[in-house]
Amino acid sequence: MTVEIETEIELIHIFVEIDRKTRKKLEFPTSEVTGRQIKEQAGVPLENDLARRQGQKLDLVTNDQPITIKNGEHFVVFPPGTIS
Repeated sequence: MTVEIETEIELIHIFVEIDRKTRKKLEFPTSEVTGRQIKEQAGVPLENDLARRQGQKLDLVTNDQPITIKNGEHFVVFPPGTIS
């Protein structure tokens, strides 16, 4: 007797604010991503700055930096060199 096990991939949903009027909801099949993957999926230039919003604080996320994302997290895109 063969038993089929359905494995459902749980997607992680995050929000990326592209500008004051544009916010995108992105889905990832894993919680481990890089800044580059977020930017590519959001459709923004890789040279732009990306920051994770934590309350009133913004933490820079570089292109090659691996991070762990959680459902509902917010990220913000800025012109290059805005965040140091």
